[in-house]
Amino acid sequence: MSLLTLIVMSLAVHAQTEKGDWMVGGNMTINTTSDNSQFTVQPSAGYFFARNFVAGANVALGFSKTGNQKNSFQSAGPFTRYYFGHEGTVFKPFLHAEFNIGNQVTKFPDSKSSNTYSNFFLGAGGAFFINNNVALEAVAGFNHSKVQGLSTENGFLFRLGFQVHLLGSEVERARRQ
Repeated sequence: MSLLTLIVMSLAVHAQTEKGDWMVGGNMTINTTSDNSQFTVQPSAGYFFARNFVAGANVALGFSKTGNQKNSFQSAGPFTRYYFGHEGTVFKPFLHAEFNIGNQVTKFPDSKSSNTYSNFFLGAGGAFFINNNVALEAVAGFNHSKVQGLSTENGFLFRLGFQVHLLGSEVERARRQ
């Protein structure tokens, strides 16, 4: 198959961001530096309330280790996303906002504490639709995190993930079976 054929076929993909559609997927973050590692996975699900506008919920599970300090957290909260572009485009840029609240457990060799954790993220990204229903995505933006009793952390966050976009009619058909 030639490169030209692949390009023409990919341009024929119809991105599913219409009112009544669903989106299910997630992303992950991996960060490793000298004596520091972090891993976060964040599944999500949303419903398109209007064309190109989705709102839903996500759950985040994460772990980090710095020296002899280990942190784990669980949080959940709402998100909203607005896609730009028209049906039939393979690449759709978007704006994304979310707020999560949960719990963080911090362990040292001789102590352990549990505190409330909150996070706000505002970013922009793009979804590349590899077929009618699956999009690979990247999003980057400002991340604000706060753990009760500790200083606030602000910074840049980059995520990679995927989303499965389901037509409202596909979801209805699956519920009837």
